[in-house]
Amino acid sequence: EERASRALPGFGAAMAQGPLPPQLHAIPSISTPTSSWRRDASSGEVILTASALSSDAMMSGGPSPGSVDWLHQSACLGYAVPGDGQEGVVEAAFRRCRYDATCADAVMRESLAGSCGTAVEEADRREELLAWWCRRCWEDRHTKEAAEAVKRQGDPLARAFTLASWCRFSTTARRTSHQASVVRGGNADLLGSWQQCRDARSRPADTAARTSAELRQALAEGDTGEAALVAEAVDACCAEVRCLTRVFQGAHQGLAPAAWQLVNHRFSPAKRAR
Repeated sequence: EERASRALPGFGAAMAQGPLPPQLHAIPSISTPTSSWRRDASSGEVILTASALSSDAMMSGGPSPGSVDWLHQSACLGYAVPGDGQEGVVEAAFRRCRYDATCADAVMRESLAGSCGTAVEEADRREELLAWWCRRCWEDRHTKEAAEAVKRQGDPLARAFTLASWCRFSTTARRTSHQASVVRGGNADLLGSWQQCRDARSRPADTAARTSAELRQALAEGDTGEAALVAEAVDACCAEVRCLTRVFQGAHQGLAPAAWQLVNHRFSPAKRAR
């Protein structure tokens, strides 16, 4: 544990407060803007003596837009996926229209005809469908980048988590999984884990309720060690912090430190494929 605390910044705090959300492991260390200053002896006011520039900005004008795919992680926090009915409509619109927004809007209107009670409800539902269509178009153009991101992960859970971050739709997940598994194989396993991660991250409360019930039963039977139970819970929740926080509360609170340690270990940069 001492070696882990040196390798993972903030490890000690994470053990008490929960793990770092796995999405944030994708964000590289970028220097914080700094400046030189002094405090005026008479007034006590702070006087800046140097511009607040980060070393990144001084060296290259800031991080290169092409190298900050970590910005994509902003869309992976507060995770959401289209409903079953929505995914079908969006896929139909994409197959028919590809990137034609006018065509896609016509398909959405057609799919909603007669199913909404008011014009307001129809407008809201159409907007949501169009938002998912935009996401579907984005994923179609990023399967190569998504596959590369998945291949960089060395841990199977991290691979599935990454695939779920990039792909919310089954079609793009299958394409990306195939590309990511060409060399090392395991396409079917990766897709199965993707579905588990997709469900756990989009419905953390439901997943936590099922996982907690299974954990209680296993503890009552006493046939499985605590370390194995923690690992099963982390896999079931796909390391989703909201899910795990719900699981490891109350009677299970004593298992939380082991769960947080496992999440940080499995998503640490040292676990990434070379």
